[in-house]
Amino acid sequence: MTSTTAAPPITRRPPPLVLLALVTAIAPVALHMLVPVLPVLAAVFAASPGAVQLVLTLFLAGIAAGQLVYGPLSDRFGRRPVLIAGLALFLLGTGLCGFAWSLPMLITGRTFEALGGCAGMVLGRAIVRDIYDRERSASALATIMMVMSLAPSLAPAIGAYLAEWGGWRADFVLLGMIGVAVLILTVSRLEETHAPAPVNFVGMIGSFLLLLRTPAFLSFAFATAFTSASWFTFLAAAPYLLSELLHEPPSTYGLMILLPMAGYILGNAGVVRLSVLLGSARLFISGLALSLASGVMLAVWCLGDLTPWALFVPMAISSIGNGMSQPPGVAAGLSVYPRVAGAASGLLGFMQMAIAALGTLLLGLLPRDSVVTMVAVVGTSLALALVCGLFTLRAPAQGLRPAAAPRPGQSLEPHA
Repeated sequence: MTSTTAAPPITRRPPPLVLLALVTAIAPVALHMLVPVLPVLAAVFAASPGAVQLVLTLFLAGIAAGQLVYGPLSDRFGRRPVLIAGLALFLLGTGLCGFAWSLPMLITGRTFEALGGCAGMVLGRAIVRDIYDRERSASALATIMMVMSLAPSLAPAIGAYLAEWGGWRADFVLLGMIGVAVLILTVSRLEETHAPAPVNFVGMIGSFLLLLRTPAFLSFAFATAFTSASWFTFLAAAPYLLSELLHEPPSTYGLMILLPMAGYILGNAGVVRLSVLLGSARLFISGLALSLASGVMLAVWCLGDLTPWALFVPMAISSIGNGMSQPPGVAAGLSVYPRVAGAASGLLGFMQMAIAALGTLLLGLLPRDSVVTMVAVVGTSLALALVCGLFTLRAPAQGLRPAAAPRPGQSLEPHA
């Protein structure tokens, strides 16, 4: 029987843009803040690096799962209640991590953190689309993407210094304070922006199947996913290499990681100008090729003389290439079938995080007593990304069009 209850009134008053930026950035901040502390956790819990690696791997898996479910859930129940529930789950996970007495409890808490924090990544963009017209939404999304790029740049340094001064649990105290503040702001300042409506799950699954049968979409999706895998594999390996082989403190990672973060922002900022000069297709392939060349540089430098600069300078160059290739690659993937762009966005995000999680899992299963494993996994990921990118040149011209210059920051995750 059809309900005759009227839907609640929907506001068109824009929520504070800073609030949308905060809810979008909370998961990337939580992800990157703990990375420098992974070697410390291995010592605290007397666990192998491969076991501690699950702290990162399952966080990525949680973000991957959230990419698929939060959009449909918010369409069915509204943006506000789903976002509030996600932030509450984030706080629950953060609390479990802060009081964790064992590695399994910490891993469980991190998984809840990811599943909850991912709500902000997905719904922040959805709320912008609900509220703003086409021109205003471009500006709003650019601001949010800038925060998503800058916040993870600072989080590793903050997390590393907090861990050195106050212990690893201090990171979760700060994350908890941030989570409480964002939840209070969301409850008090965010009104509903989308009328709840029934969701056609059969049609959504049909859209996923259509995309998975389309070579053009798969080529773009795998190219961007393997690029993400190279980055997260490096993130997982670098703290151990600095700590175990180079005997550097966590703060060294927190400072050096600023180089590749800045490289990504630089590559991202040049997308529009370079798209005009090269065209989106050439820009996409050029970025993938530059990243692979930097992977070769990483191997030569690290296998010759391992230093912090040998690790981070090549990855900074790789990040410039990633910043060039990810926006046009993602934009092209969403353009293969414009009528199912929402499903394509969720599936792209899922594939990026899932393959990145598999890359970090593979890293944890292989020997960790030298730099060879990291170099091999990162280099292989970058090579596969370029191979998949070259396949897009043979696909129907539904995706990359030279005239369609993507906006800087137009990607599902700056690296995360």
